[in-house]
Amino acid sequence: MSGPVFVVSTGARTPLGLDTDTSAAAVRAAISSCSEHPFMVDQVGEPMPASMDALLDPATPCRERMLAMGQAALLETSQPLTNINLGALPLLLGLPEPRPGFGESDAHWLSQQISQHPELPVSISKSQAYMSGNSAVLSLFDMARQEMAQGQYEACLIGGVESYFHADTMEWLDTNKQLLGSVSRAGFVPAEGAGFCLVMTPTAAQQAGLRPIALIHNTATAWESKLIKTQEMNFGEALIESVRSTVAGLDASRDRIHSIYCDINGERYRGEEWGFTCLKLAQYFDDPTGYWSPADCWGDMGAASGALFVGLATQAALRGYASGKRSLLWTSSENGLRTAALLEADVIPSPYRG
Repeated sequence: MSGPVFVVSTGARTPLGLDTDTSAAAVRAAISSCSEHPFMVDQVGEPMPASMDALLDPATPCRERMLAMGQAALLETSQPLTNINLGALPLLLGLPEPRPGFGESDAHWLSQQISQHPELPVSISKSQAYMSGNSAVLSLFDMARQEMAQGQYEACLIGGVESYFHADTMEWLDTNKQLLGSVSRAGFVPAEGAGFCLVMTPTAAQQAGLRPIALIHNTATAWESKLIKTQEMNFGEALIESVRSTVAGLDASRDRIHSIYCDINGERYRGEEWGFTCLKLAQYFDDPTGYWSPADCWGDMGAASGALFVGLATQAALRGYASGKRSLLWTSSENGLRTAALLEADVIPSPYRG
């Protein structure tokens, strides 16, 4: 049986900030990095929407972009280990689903290169890539909880990296009318970024003298058969199942969920899916319609989404502007994978509320 695990630190690299603190502050302030790609145009000759890293040259190839952002976020996450010897840790890496412009060879290359940063203060025992898209990171939390409960390891690094900015990927999105613009008002803004979390068992965190910033209390996954870009009607069965399983241990009359972080990105399919979930499970939430959808600010973060949501939720608690200690995180992948996680973090009172 899986138990809770601690989040000890997080790291992020987004179009809104070069670390977790600045990225979360920008999302809280509703600052947007969504703009236009400097040279890519869509099928009607208009600039493609884009939310791009502030430091990388737009001409830098896609997987090199992912490597640079991933290493930056991984380095930030691992800083608490600078003077602590935990031995070699496994690295669980969430990456985009196979698509034009990103395939298995790219995933393998990234998984091997990302831990090679010369300043990384921890050694990596194994680096495994999981090409599960938006739901990759939260599904890896689910897997890590099970493997930690089995005693396979007591600490690990979990994260995700995304960049849509390969010509073949952007053309594929354009062909499927998924880009926000004159061709599709229900599209999204492609983005890029990376997020990581240092995750430990309660015993390992205590022995290392590290103070956790959040508890992943529960996780769940499910598979949706009625996929986006098909004629099937999606009534949110898999998302409902994953959320219901995640909140199953809560007393709906007492243990309310205060915040929701999700990857709703402007596509009608995503919004409708959560709408059906609200109808079934509204009793568990303070306000099921009052969710955070960071894609409004930094665009669709794809495979990096789950780790970045952990960073947003923990920053809200640490800086005192969270609505309460419980947050639901959920994500939805194109291949049907649905994931949810229940995060708990003590809200630190602040006279300045952040």
